[in-house]
Amino acid sequence: MTVWWITLASSYLLCLVAGMNAKTVYSNGYYTKKYNKFFSFMSVAILVLVAGLRSGIGDTPTYIQGYKTDAPSTIAGSIKLLFSGKKDAGFYFYQGILKSIVNNPNVFIFVTSLITIVLIFITYYKYSQLLELSVFLFITTGCYLVTMNGIRQYLASAILFFCFPLIHERKWYIYIPVVLICSTIHKSALVFIILYFIVDQPAWGHTTKWILFIGIALFVTYPVSGPMIAKLLGETQYGEYKNVLVSTGAGANMIRVLVMAVPIVLSYLGRDFLKGRERYYNIIVNFSVINLIFILLATKFWIYARFNMYFSVYMIILITWCVRYMFDERNTKIMYLMCLGLYFVYYYYEMHISLGFGAGYHHFIQAVGIGL
Repeated sequence: MTVWWITLASSYLLCLVAGMNAKTVYSNGYYTKKYNKFFSFMSVAILVLVAGLRSGIGDTPTYIQGYKTDAPSTIAGSIKLLFSGKKDAGFYFYQGILKSIVNNPNVFIFVTSLITIVLIFITYYKYSQLLELSVFLFITTGCYLVTMNGIRQYLASAILFFCFPLIHERKWYIYIPVVLICSTIHKSALVFIILYFIVDQPAWGHTTKWILFIGIALFVTYPVSGPMIAKLLGETQYGEYKNVLVSTGAGANMIRVLVMAVPIVLSYLGRDFLKGRERYYNIIVNFSVINLIFILLATKFWIYARFNMYFSVYMIILITWCVRYMFDERNTKIMYLMCLGLYFVYYYYEMHISLGFGAGYHHFIQAVGIGL
């Protein structure tokens, strides 16, 4: 457990120092900070090293075994597999390219962590306004831990998160091919083709209200809607669960729902303060609302929480915007400190109580000693 707390403290403090050494830039009618790149780099390096040098946590052992036994070991084999029609062929192609260079599965874990976390960190650096708070929330909301569990899906998620400005810029000819590539890593990424046409509608307008209405209706009518959703998911990665999606149980707890509802409630109450402040405001709000809907459905069955891997990263940006723009200087500081305190408590609850064993970091010392 010590590793997790050290990682949280060090990455946050380094970003805080990066903010203290930031340059002030006037943009979009407001003064914003450009965080010091050196200290920011140090922060993301810690996150990458801790994630990349693990040999346990979640389904990491499964991916290590798959790298040893399933991934092609030559470039020719990787290319052949890519056009074989195999499910998630893009992911195996990526594994095969790495394996043709280095046969050590720990390299695969490290490189995947590097790509995933750096893409997410860069996006926060560019758009969140409060980088140190974003990193703090990225860890305390559980996103960081999940990058070490749903490896394939979070890799696709990080790529799509990094590319989300393309939606606002209407560069569908770039964004949709990116989605299609990500769908070869995890097929569920195809949902972003539909979302491309939805999420850049005015926040808290008709589209947002319809998303909320449909999501709550699915939740309330789950005995009826559950079989419908199961049928839709039947041909996806989650098709194997379609027989149990019609029942309830083994789902997310309501505390997690309340945590993910906080930025939605705040952004609604402060919509007049937030509107127009940020270029991608509509996209971030609508993705965050979708995130809330999926965690609400996850109280019925846990598999829906897998979709939160795509959307929870947007929620973190929304929280930082709420803190920055909704209050005067004094109350901003109070809200900032409240975020630190409350999410710290939530993180402690998740790691010690909800997960039970504190999500122990396995074989950290041994992993450091592995030759790359």
